[in-house]
Amino acid sequence: MELLKNELQNRIKKCQKQIKKQGYEAYVVSDPDDVWYLTNINYSPEQRPFLLIIFPEKEPVFIVPKLEETHVNVPYFSCEVHAYFDVTAKKGENWYEVLTEALSDVSIVGAEENLPMMVERKIKSVTWEIDTIVKEQRAVKSEYEIEQIQLTADASSKVCNATLQAAKVGSGVLDLYNLPYKVLDPKMLKETFSITNRLTNGVWPSDYSHMPHSIPASDAAVDGGPNINVAVFRIGGYASECERTFFTKEPTAIQRQHFEQMMGARKLMFSMIRPGVKACELEAAVVNYFKEQGLDKYLLHRPGHGIGLNNHEEPTLSLGNETRLEENMVISVEPGIYFEGEGGYRHSDTVRVTKEGYELMTHAPDQLEELIVGSF
Repeated sequence: MELLKNELQNRIKKCQKQIKKQGYEAYVVSDPDDVWYLTNINYSPEQRPFLLIIFPEKEPVFIVPKLEETHVNVPYFSCEVHAYFDVTAKKGENWYEVLTEALSDVSIVGAEENLPMMVERKIKSVTWEIDTIVKEQRAVKSEYEIEQIQLTADASSKVCNATLQAAKVGSGVLDLYNLPYKVLDPKMLKETFSITNRLTNGVWPSDYSHMPHSIPASDAAVDGGPNINVAVFRIGGYASECERTFFTKEPTAIQRQHFEQMMGARKLMFSMIRPGVKACELEAAVVNYFKEQGLDKYLLHRPGHGIGLNNHEEPTLSLGNETRLEENMVISVEPGIYFEGEGGYRHSDTVRVTKEGYELMTHAPDQLEELIVGSF
């Protein structure tokens, strides 16, 4: 408990420092993940505004509906709580009246990109400035966060490896989906339990693997390949992913070629990861590599993204993003190519940027001969 309390205090202090630097008199946090990052408090807002106000000097203030008032009084986070009654209420008890009162002494207020327009429309007594202070802060992880992500990474690695061991022609996608609950330590799952936990272990057979965001049918089954296993987890508030392309039959010459071309892009990305490299430079290099291979038309997505509270967050490793990698950023490395009628080729690992380069946080076989599995 004390460790978490100190971690949250440090996060608030960093946020306050940036608020001062930007010249804001207050900063309104509205994104649920950003609220969780600063407070370790989960909630489901439904229709009701749930806002955290960070001041440069004063204690934070929660603006919450009455039904959440006791929920946000926790021993590890210190704040004032101002409650309103519900979505609409009698005069004096509406959320916008409570928020107006909380901001009565300020004039310039920073706000997050997803702040509902109704807030800005209702609160006209201040000047609103859109910013991304918390999301930028989340991009570089503390030692505490690295440890939490590693716990999740170990779990996703374990399940990915178990899937490769269990998979064979005809294995049901639904059976493999349930593997996390069979192979992970029940004690660990109990100790880290949260309603926000996610243990998604999916296999995309070749009929689906060329469409990365498709959803395999519940009666789909592993085929010869290329199959893609996706172990995308969130445990105790922190995410990771471990993905592997695999076969259950001897791959053809063209399948071998496409697999090795994907691996070439993966090797190129790893060779570039270090502090100071721009996020956009990683995608530019991968796109150029596949273009030289005559495969750029088979690209469907960026080659990676940030990982932290969620599996997709800053920094996005894509063209147009000038953000430079920093030590203790955590990213995915997942260049992929996709062929309709054949399937997709993509590995993904969760990777920490280190002072000198990178460190793999997930571990599973990645060479082709290791990924021809099952009986054939």
